[in-house]
Amino acid sequence: MSPPRFGLAALLYALLIAYASTIVGPLGVNFVPLAPSEALTRLLSIAYVQHGSDQRSDWMGNVALLVPLGFLLAGFFSGGARLRPAKGIAAFLLCLVFVVAVKYIQLFFPPRTVTLNYVLAQSLGAAVGVLLYGIVREALAETGKNLDRLEGLLLGLRLYSVLLVLFLLTPLDFALNAEDLHAQLVKARESFTAFNGEGRPFFVQLTVLGAGILALTPVGALLTLVGGSRVHVGRSIGAAAFLGFCAMMVVYALTLLIISGAPSLPNVFFRTTGIALGAWAMHALTRQRPDAIRHALADWVPWVVPVYVLGVLAVNGLFTFNWSAPADLPPQWGERNLIPLFNYYIVSKAQAAKNIAAHAAMYAPIGAMLWLRGGGATAAFLLAAPLSLIVEAGRWLHPALVPDINAIALAGLAAWAAAALMPLLWRMLSAAAIGLAPVALPAALTAGAAPTTVPGWRDRAAERQSRRRNRGKVIGDVEDY
Repeated sequence: MSPPRFGLAALLYALLIAYASTIVGPLGVNFVPLAPSEALTRLLSIAYVQHGSDQRSDWMGNVALLVPLGFLLAGFFSGGARLRPAKGIAAFLLCLVFVVAVKYIQLFFPPRTVTLNYVLAQSLGAAVGVLLYGIVREALAETGKNLDRLEGLLLGLRLYSVLLVLFLLTPLDFALNAEDLHAQLVKARESFTAFNGEGRPFFVQLTVLGAGILALTPVGALLTLVGGSRVHVGRSIGAAAFLGFCAMMVVYALTLLIISGAPSLPNVFFRTTGIALGAWAMHALTRQRPDAIRHALADWVPWVVPVYVLGVLAVNGLFTFNWSAPADLPPQWGERNLIPLFNYYIVSKAQAAKNIAAHAAMYAPIGAMLWLRGGGATAAFLLAAPLSLIVEAGRWLHPALVPDINAIALAGLAAWAAAALMPLLWRMLSAAAIGLAPVALPAALTAGAAPTTVPGWRDRAAERQSRRRNRGKVIGDVEDY
């Protein structure tokens, strides 16, 4: 990514933080006029507040909030070259100025909390982001030249695996003293039979379980790969699954130490199943023609679409006859819940992150399916956003459900991103299928393996019709013979 794009991304992210930190509040939009000099006096007098363990997750959330901004500003200041110490310090200082400026503006929007704790937490997050860019810049620059090759797939799998583990350990509020450790050990017995989604409808539990399994498949694909300069599929499915099981046991053990975490021993086995599935898929990929896989998936899309739509409606609890009239809804439905990001503010930062991930995963398949049928990113956005609007309208009219206006834009963006990234992802997978194959594939099989465009439905229909004609001709020749 070029420095101007780093700068634009940093600006947009900073505006998002500023909006979420001021306009969005427990009372909605609550601006209270205050003399600038008085606000400055209050800012200079903020103190460090001793928080208990129950506030650690919020503190860690504030650390994570500024990591992307530090990363993006470091990329902007570096200009695409190696990050020099002076430029890294400049990026950090700009983050610090931004943090202090936001805290100053928050004084005009009570009852926002302005303490030295959050200044320190967000400053630490900015520093982590700057250092992270310095660590990964060379790897990003080297792989950026070969994103559509095996190197790009390796980087993507590694990055995904790291982010997934961090997500599984969210909110990272580890027990740090003897009292907290004892409390966590007491709760450990509950994890032996705990399942994600307990207490929710059966279909929702089943969906959460399936999503958890699928989320681990890229990890399984990564664990099959071995080698240095010559990467190849060197581990069996069983070996990859065993390594994945050990890794998931470590994650489980770390989750036991997270104060607000939800450890689950059965999840270790479900996640290992996902890892084994990913390992099998990587082995199968090296024995298949990439273009044949793509066409087969495209042919399945019309059958998958109705199942997908029904699944989205079922997960959101819309298969019911228990509806409310708009006039019977509480008055606050038309006020705070219509404020963008408000529903993310009233929950913990960890829960907000999980809600965002869930909505993105729910609607991203629209972009993937549309790409398989020859559609583009804009069409994916225009399909996903209205579907989410219908779903949230249904949740609005359901007395037991809470709508989320943020899901509409998030659905469109997730589908758009999926459709935009699918060509690159498919080129990576095609390169992997050729580069990781145990023997070199004939040119006839690799031709067109990594196309720059995807045939539309008319092209595929014509191709199927041509195959049927050729098959009929062969049968006729045999009968004449």
